[in-house]
Amino acid sequence: MLVRLAPTGSSAASHREAPLISVDPTADITDFFMFRSHEAGQEDKIVLIMDVIPGEEPSAGPNYWSFDPSVLYSINIDNDKDGEADDVRFEVRFKNEYRGTIRDLGLFLSYVALPPITALDGPGSEGLGLRQTYTVTMFRNGKKTVLGKDLIAVPSNVGPRTMPDDESLAARGLYEVKNGIRVFAGQRDDPFYIDLGAVFDTLNDRDHIYLCRAAV
Repeated sequence: MLVRLAPTGSSAASHREAPLISVDPTADITDFFMFRSHEAGQEDKIVLIMDVIPGEEPSAGPNYWSFDPSVLYSINIDNDKDGEADDVRFEVRFKNEYRGTIRDLGLFLSYVALPPITALDGPGSEGLGLRQTYTVTMFRNGKKTVLGKDLIAVPSNVGPRTMPDDESLAARGLYEVKNGIRVFAGQRDDPFYIDLGAVFDTLNDRDHIYLCRAAV
């Protein structure tokens, strides 16, 4: 997977309409965002967001939405303005782990409220049966740096019985790694407001819009 940033232009995200990528949603980059941080004291930092898996429905149990361990998610950056995104590369690789109550009882579910999931690791995480960990690696000037390893991706928000405080759970999935970099992986709301049904109904302009979701 490649995000190419070039001063002469770039390709648009597919949002599932490309025929080939539509059969491989976990590798489908729906959107890419890059902007200067607006956090106080962090204005010299850049935020990079890659969205994958288009049109997610958060309540899509029992499997929900996960990153694909067979896909290498990468962001390539052009820093010297030569139109070649080969100066810095970030790579993210995921790994699946089956554990806790799900594994012990042989259940087919990904998450259960036995007990409610309030943590990503240790007490309170027993119901997190399918847990994904990931490694973030940076390549710069020919040097490879593992920024973070065995980081835990935040699971999909199943609901208040299984995950009583999803925002607190998500906050636990924000990691500060090497070089002052912070990383997060998990499902979030995607501000993609468009009536896709009407667009592909030969531009049928309707009066309402709806929200699509994607993983970040």
